[in-house]
Amino acid sequence: MHLDETLSSLLLLIVLLVAVLPNIMTENLTPQINSTNHMYKTDCFKRGINKICFKNFLLPATETLNDSSSKNFLNALWRKINSEADTLVKSRQRRQAMFVPVRREVRAEPYENNFLRYALAVRRLKNHFGVRPDINTYDIIASIHTGSDREHRGPAFFSWHRIYLLLYEAALQTVFGRDVTVPYWDSSLDQAMENRQNRTFIFSNKYFGTPFGYVTDGLFANLPGKRIIRCIGAEGGLTSKNAIAAVLSRTSHSQIVQDDERRYFFEGYHNIVHRWIDGTMAGRTTAAFDPMFWSHHCFVDYVWELFRRRIRNAPADYPLGFTLHPSEGLMNFSNYRYRPNPPITNREGYSNIYARLRRYAPAPSCQNHCSNSPDLYCDSKRDICISTERVHDERYAEDRTSLCDVGANPSVSEDSTAPMTPLQRIEQAVLQDIPACTPLKLFEINQIDPYARGTSIYDV
Repeated sequence: MHLDETLSSLLLLIVLLVAVLPNIMTENLTPQINSTNHMYKTDCFKRGINKICFKNFLLPATETLNDSSSKNFLNALWRKINSEADTLVKSRQRRQAMFVPVRREVRAEPYENNFLRYALAVRRLKNHFGVRPDINTYDIIASIHTGSDREHRGPAFFSWHRIYLLLYEAALQTVFGRDVTVPYWDSSLDQAMENRQNRTFIFSNKYFGTPFGYVTDGLFANLPGKRIIRCIGAEGGLTSKNAIAAVLSRTSHSQIVQDDERRYFFEGYHNIVHRWIDGTMAGRTTAAFDPMFWSHHCFVDYVWELFRRRIRNAPADYPLGFTLHPSEGLMNFSNYRYRPNPPITNREGYSNIYARLRRYAPAPSCQNHCSNSPDLYCDSKRDICISTERVHDERYAEDRTSLCDVGANPSVSEDSTAPMTPLQRIEQAVLQDIPACTPLKLFEINQIDPYARGTSIYDV
């Protein structure tokens, strides 16, 4: 009899929880859903309360990496970086030469030792399950990019992503060799194509592959783990030489990290490239799963290094007054409970120690014969290198309406009886590849001053 009463009480408690908990949780937690996703007002609890949905709502996707294997792997990469930094400092003190990996533009020759080598390393990392059996090592690194304000919208944007790039390269080198580096993507070479940007050769099978829909062509096609999807040219834009020249014309970091100074706001120029590629790259939660992310950020790091070399005492020029980016605040990677050991502050990421771990080959220019690339040509009238066009392919025609349709079944949104547009299907496809209720956090598009200084980026 006592057992029956206990079971009845438990059953009553469960019924009460099912009736009350949805209202409580919806009231407290719904605001965490990204308000920019107007077409996806997804509420976990409308699909019923279940353990998986509840867990994914409370914890971002990357929290699942808080395990000892991921922690040990991340710390091992961090120790590798610091060991190289210590060795470099000692070699400089002894005036001895030390091997320093070189980052080159994606299309720079020789192709076999530049982009192809990098792409093969990415494929190796994508097929590596030595850290965790349930997630490939590339996706572990990509999951670090949470898209929070800890690494965006402030001066730590530069230092955090510099360390992140070094961690990623350390992982690539672990599986492929010590000299593999991320090639930087100078998108100004494609921006100069003007109304032909969507036909840039950068999206040929030789480089990043499919420009519209799921990446099913090229070296990054159909890789295991998170799927990659693109729909280039939807909105945003590519980086112009004039825009970068405007940034390089400033004399302190404080002048290029303020979003109210749109003309010189470097992160704003970075944002619009993410949105131009669209798909996986459009959201901060998902962007790093596309290999283009690393080459884009490598170019950001290259331009930052050009900037650092032009100002006095760059390592000490860390802007103050940013609440979320304090100078002595510790960098946090993916909400890991265990930060890299030893920890690194936002200001320390500005130091020459980490800047000297990589060298940059000059960007393609008419003076260096466009880095001897067969996929670039010199426009003598403008004295700049420009990307060639990829060979015509019916699948890559300019009709984005059909090309961006990734095969999802037409559906109806909650607030409208109209079928979803192809671009909405793109976003839906991206959201389907991350845990339910995870905010997509789209990169903001800043209205940049169109009258940016018209000077060549490399002549500033």
